Amino acid sequence: MQSAEISETNYHRLLKRQIRKFLPEKLAADPALQDFLLSVHQAYAEFQDDLVRVEHILEQSSGELFKANRELSRIAQEKTAEAAVSSKRLQDVAASISEVLIQLDKQGKIVYLNHAWETITGYSVAESLNKKLTDFPVAPESKESIEETLNSSEAAVKGIFEITTADGSRKWLGISLSHHNSFDNQIMGHIGTLADITDRINAEKKLKSYMRDLERINAELDQFAYVVSHDLKAPLRAINNLSEWIEEDLAEVLAGDTRDQFNLLRGRVHRMEGLINGILSYSRAGRIKTASERFFVKPVVDDLCETFSTKKPIEFVMEGNPELEIVSEKITLTQILQNLISNGIKYNDKPQIRITVGWTEQESGLEFFVSDNGPGISPEYFEKIFVIFQTLQSRDEVESTGVGLAIVKKIIDEKGGVIKIESTMTKGTTFFFTWPKNETKKKDTAT
Repeated sequence: MQSAEISETNYHRLLKRQIRKFLPEKLAADPALQDFLLSVHQAYAEFQDDLVRVEHILEQSSGELFKANRELSRIAQEKTAEAAVSSKRLQDVAASISEVLIQLDKQGKIVYLNHAWETITGYSVAESLNKKLTDFPVAPESKESIEETLNSSEAAVKGIFEITTADGSRKWLGISLSHHNSFDNQIMGHIGTLADITDRINAEKKLKSYMRDLERINAELDQFAYVVSHDLKAPLRAINNLSEWIEEDLAEVLAGDTRDQFNLLRGRVHRMEGLINGILSYSRAGRIKTASERFFVKPVVDDLCETFSTKKPIEFVMEGNPELEIVSEKITLTQILQNLISNGIKYNDKPQIRITVGWTEQESGLEFFVSDNGPGISPEYFEKIFVIFQTLQSRDEVESTGVGLAIVKKIIDEKGGVIKIESTMTKGTTFFFTWPKNETKKKDTAT
C-alpha cells in the first residue's frame, strides 16, 4: 500500500529516476524513508522555484547591463569624438600661435615644439626633437645664458639668447620657462615659450645709440649756449660801459631827454642780457640733474619766502603738513616755487600782497599750489604764459624775460608732472603742479 503511494507520488524527475534505479520496493515502502524522500522532493521543488527566480533576475540584470553597456559605448564614442575635435582644435591653435611652444625633459632635450619653431628658426620640428637648445648654432655667451636658465632653481625663469637660423641670419629669442611637474609633484622638465625679440633688441640697441648721440649733442649744445651767451654778453657789457663813460664825459652838456635816452639804452642792454641768461637757463632746464636728497618741505618754503622783498607789504601763508618729508631734487623744486612766488609778487596790483603756498600728499605723489591775490589771468592766456618770451604785460611796464614759467613747465613735464591754472579776474591766480614724492623709487622703477 505504501509502495503504491510512493510510486504514484509525483517526485522530482531526478529523484524519481534514482528511486527506480537503486531502491527495492520493500525499502521504498518504509515510512521513514518515505518521509525523507518527500523532504528531498520538497527541497528539489523549492530549489527549482529559486532557480527560476534567479534565472529571471539574471535575465533582467543582463538586460539592464546590456543597456548600460550600450549607453556607455555611445558616451565613450561621443567623448572620443569630442576629444579628437578638442585635440585637433588645440593643434590648430598651437600651430597658429606666433610664439614657439616648447617642452623639455629633465636633461634639457626638446620633446615638443609647435610649427612656429620652423617659422622663426627655419629648422624643422622633426629634426629638432630630442636635441638640446645648445645643440643649435648659438653664441657662446648665449649657451651660458641657456644653461643658467635651465639650471635655475626658480619655478619660473626668463632669459634671452642669440641663434643662427637655417638661412644663416641671426635672431634673438626670449625664453620663458616653468617647471613641468608630474601628478606626484616631481619635476619632469620644463615647459614654456620662445619669442622672436630680434626687433626689440635691435630697437633697444638703436635707442642706446640715440641716447649716446643725444647726450653728446646736449653736451655740445650746453657748450654752444655757454660760448654764445658769453660772446653775446661781451658786446652788451661794452655798450653799457661806453654809455656810462660817454654820459660821464658829457655830463655838463647832456639835456634831460638825452640823459633819459642813455638810461633807456642801458635798460635795454640789461634786458638783452636777461634774455640771454633766460635762453641759457631754459636750454638747461630739465637736463641738468641735481642730486636727490631727503628734506622737509615746510622749512624749504619758509627759507624761500624770506628771500623776497618788495616795497609793498607781503603776507605769506603756508597750508600743508609741516612734518612732510620727501626725497627729491631740492634745488629744482625750490627753483619752481621761486618762479611762481616771484610772478605772484611781481605782477600783483594790490596794495598788500598775499601769497599762499600749499602742498598735499597723494597716493601718486605730491600736489603743490601757489596762490596770489593779484589781477588774475584771463582763460585765453592760460597756455600762452608758458611759451618762452611771452608776457602779458609790456616789458616797459614790468621788466620780465618771459622765461620763468616756460622753465617751470619744462621741468615739470620732464618729471612727468602736470601744471594747471585756476584764476578769477581781479581776485587772483592759483598755480597747481604735481611732483614725485620719492624720486629714488621712481628712478629704480624706470631702470
